[in-house]
Amino acid sequence: MQQTKQIGKYKVSVINEKCISAGSCVAIAPGVFKLDEAGIAKIISQEGNDDETKLLAAQSCPTAAIVVIDTETGKQVWPVE
Repeated sequence: MQQTKQIGKYKVSVINEKCISAGSCVAIAPGVFKLDEAGIAKIISQEGNDDETKLLAAQSCPTAAIVVIDTETGKQVWPVE
């Protein structure tokens, strides 16, 4: 299962099966991510942090569970394909 919400330039998705509850995304972008009761990262608001911070949060994930798509180009920004 992949959850997606789109607001702004970047579309951020969390691949639930890859999330290991590291919490680095929450530490970097607490306005965008939170861990649910099962410890899985969830998107709470795309407007909580700027695009650069969202990208840094995605890059901090040790399992690459966060996918960032540039909505202007349609290309995946992270992880690099």
